[in-house]
Amino acid sequence: MTFPLSGPIQLVPGGPANLFVDSVSDPGGAPSNVLDVDQGFTVKGRVTLPNSFNGTGQVCIYADELGGKIDERLNPCATFPVTADPAEPKLKTYIWAITFAGNVLPDPSAGSQLYHLAAIFTFDGQLSDIAGFVDMGLYLIN
Repeated sequence: MTFPLSGPIQLVPGGPANLFVDSVSDPGGAPSNVLDVDQGFTVKGRVTLPNSFNGTGQVCIYADELGGKIDERLNPCATFPVTADPAEPKLKTYIWAITFAGNVLPDPSAGSQLYHLAAIFTFDGQLSDIAGFVDMGLYLIN
């Protein structure tokens, strides 16, 4: 897996905003696409938005177990204040990190340990049209 991963954030009107996933790690170390569910793991990244925005940003991670029954949003999510800056228009960067405890997922279903992960960004909940996602790819989580 090559980091950072990124995806555009939809803005109305359009703009160059992005969601980034900079790293996924667990206490077991490399490789980063094999995670020990009992030790927990951390996802770090950033969001770039126009500096005229004011509200709340949220990044959540979703997990879908291939061949199994788990298909859910993982808790917690990263929530952060987005603050307007009266300076010249430019992009502002917001750093986020989510640390998941060892019990964030139940043990994998029999015969399945492969998960598809995705990061989702929303601005002011789902009330706005400002959102984006990053396909984080496949992970062996055992």
